[in-house]
Amino acid sequence: MKHLGIEMIQAYSPEARGRSERAFKTHQERLVKELAFYGITDMEAANRYLAEVYLPAFNAEFMQPAAE
Repeated sequence: MKHLGIEMIQAYSPEARGRSERAFKTHQERLVKELAFYGITDMEAANRYLAEVYLPAFNAEFMQPAAE
């Protein structure tokens, strides 16, 4: 991280933990349903869907710039 100029910010607060757990729940509820809806049943197709469709859409909807 140092080589890339990235500063690590520790997130041990209950707020930070809750934020990550809410994100996991969102993925668990949403992703499984989307894969089933599109009939995706194999790992290769699922990985392609994640990279090309799901993550770009998810990031566009939920990504917020950092306060600092």
